Amino acid sequence: MSSPFGEPPRGIDLKENHTPRNNATVIALYILAIIAIALRIAARLKVQHANVLADDWLIGIALIPITANLVCTIMGGSYGLGKHVWVVELDDVIVVMQILFAYVLIYVAAIPLIKLSIILFYRRIFGMNWVMWICVFLAVGYWFSCTIAFLVCCRPLSYYWTQYRDPKGGKCIFNLYPFYISNAAANVATDGIILLVPIPLVWKLQMRTSQKILVSGIFLLGGFVCVASVVRIYFMTFLSRSRDITWIMGDVFIWSSVEPCIGIVCACLPTLQPLLRSTLRRVFGSSRIARKFGASSSQEVELQRKPRIQRASGGHGQHRLFRSLDGSQDRNKDQRLTLRPEEDEAILTTNSEPVEGVKIAGGEGSDSEKNEKNFMSIRVHRDFQWQEEHAGR
Repeated sequence: MSSPFGEPPRGIDLKENHTPRNNATVIALYILAIIAIALRIAARLKVQHANVLADDWLIGIALIPITANLVCTIMGGSYGLGKHVWVVELDDVIVVMQILFAYVLIYVAAIPLIKLSIILFYRRIFGMNWVMWICVFLAVGYWFSCTIAFLVCCRPLSYYWTQYRDPKGGKCIFNLYPFYISNAAANVATDGIILLVPIPLVWKLQMRTSQKILVSGIFLLGGFVCVASVVRIYFMTFLSRSRDITWIMGDVFIWSSVEPCIGIVCACLPTLQPLLRSTLRRVFGSSRIARKFGASSSQEVELQRKPRIQRASGGHGQHRLFRSLDGSQDRNKDQRLTLRPEEDEAILTTNSEPVEGVKIAGGEGSDSEKNEKNFMSIRVHRDFQWQEEHAGR
């Protein structure tokens, strides 16, 4: 019985096997993603002493489908993924196609979770705007449309993986190659939009240009995800030009795993600055770090959670509202106001200029401890004023 893939091209080395390389790559990136999430949670709980928030939970949940994709990649390697198709048994090719089917469905579920986590992170810092709502719609729409389209791509559905054994046993209602490329291109476009969302907001802040560049650079680290997505598309283009599907899909599987893992790392990097600052203080001492990165010459940025609103007397019946300088609890309920009582706030903070009337929540503490909480950050605050009028008796 002749192979449905024809004869191998001349000059090809049928002994080549990229399976070990493929497995090592995806495992290494998976471990890197786990480390990034662990450091993010550590920064939240141990350094900021704050609760794990919705964006943290969502990035952790995204690790579940990524773990499933890791398992699919390793299983695929055991059935010939990463080898030339002419040395793989036809039954094993069918199993690889079944694994690919599951892989695609898992992949299109993992990517939106990462995007939504990033959007929620933006929301905590800048608040929600119409561009972010569009990004939410694109992320959810990507998952929904790709899942539905893929589930109805072939009739019967099993023809997706049996087509090489029984070419006349069914049909695919649309060409799968343009489907792969179009959903990958839509994914890159959405990544680009989400990547650029915070940049105009940062440049509207009242701070030095160097600080704006630094903050923008932190957010633009997500550009590595776009690079991984483009490389993934590059390898997918070979699917239309070659019958060596198990060999080509090995690279596609790799970059389909690299992309979400890098996405998790890039999503976590902006949240790790408090942990980095705390580590530097322990290694070099707080005084040296303060002298180097103090309020007058700070070039480091902290994305800091600000859940509380503080009230300070301004005299003559006027008051000013300030966000708490740390995430600690304020037990004086009579002196606490909340703009959005059910939600935590996250804002960029700085102490490049002194602010009068600000009270640090959390009770007693040494001056050095309070200073350590405040240097190396960029503070954006809003002032609220009101007057109280009392009717004369």
